[in-house]
Amino acid sequence: MTRCVPSTSRGICSAGAPRHPAGLTLVELLVVVAIISLLIGLLLPAVQSTREAARRTQCLSHLKQIALACLNHEHSRGTLPSGGWGGEWTGDPDRGFDERQTGGWVFNVLPWMEQGGMHDLGAGIADAESKADAAVIRLTTPIPLFTCPSRRAPRLFPVKSTVAFWVVAVPASVQRKPASVARGDYAANMGSGVPPNHYRGGGSYAPASLGDTMTDKEWQGNFGPPTDGVVFRRSQIRLKDITDGASKTYLVGEKFVDPVRMESGTSDDDDQSLFSGFDRDLVRVGCVPPYRDRAGFDPKDVHGGYPVPLAYGSAHSDTCGIALADGSVRSVEYLIAPAVHRALSSRNDGQAD
Repeated sequence: MTRCVPSTSRGICSAGAPRHPAGLTLVELLVVVAIISLLIGLLLPAVQSTREAARRTQCLSHLKQIALACLNHEHSRGTLPSGGWGGEWTGDPDRGFDERQTGGWVFNVLPWMEQGGMHDLGAGIADAESKADAAVIRLTTPIPLFTCPSRRAPRLFPVKSTVAFWVVAVPASVQRKPASVARGDYAANMGSGVPPNHYRGGGSYAPASLGDTMTDKEWQGNFGPPTDGVVFRRSQIRLKDITDGASKTYLVGEKFVDPVRMESGTSDDDDQSLFSGFDRDLVRVGCVPPYRDRAGFDPKDVHGGYPVPLAYGSAHSDTCGIALADGSVRSVEYLIAPAVHRALSSRNDGQAD
């Protein structure tokens, strides 16, 4: 056997066994690549699952903060946030928090979630142009707390050309129609959705004085009676009005959205502003089950009829998050029993147990 005997102090062999190349052979390289690919294939689903779990946790945290803000509103003002007037109205900080407030529940709850400055944009401004400009700033400002990280980033989305947003103290000649607005992924509980408590659209008056002079009876004659939920048109619901129990009544939850129409701004239940008044963008009902987001699907195609069914739902795989009126948050399965889901959506149907 040939031995390698150093011929110098540097250890260089003058004779010995043949030397192997320093790098890998092609076969060895392919084996290494195959092993790395296998490991990536095994680890990637786990990484994705971990990331989705983190996003889901963040989403539930958003719901918790929103629910607490609604309860703080009730503690301070005596009622849960009002649903406002109609989808094309936007909030007016000079109209308070009662039935005269045209903006919806998101607008009304802003001061209790460290967004008082956003709520007060345009307050006390007499100049019509300046007040309209202030409203546009609000309409086009996303708030991360109102978006689910599993679904979309807090950004602007296109508005259908037929949609305008009415600023109460501004004449029609200076109304604004932004090309894109901020939207959200959470909707308040309008009720069971069973007639006469179903969704009825409309309610955008110009000028606002027409709505102000209408009596409650006239409002109901045009748009139906108060619903059995906690947020609806011109709502002023107190916690003591939730006779089924706050821990057994929905307050606000994730809403179903078609991902494709979300991007195009063509969905009837996701085409208004985050700060609009009462509209299907901002409320949901319990007569239809929650659904996972899916392109091309619309709950009305399954449940039929008009008004359009307004389903809870989310981008999560098996559940959507819903906060109850006591501030607690739960993950509701898409397969929840219909009767249970409907009962949890009513504040006073007597089915608390």
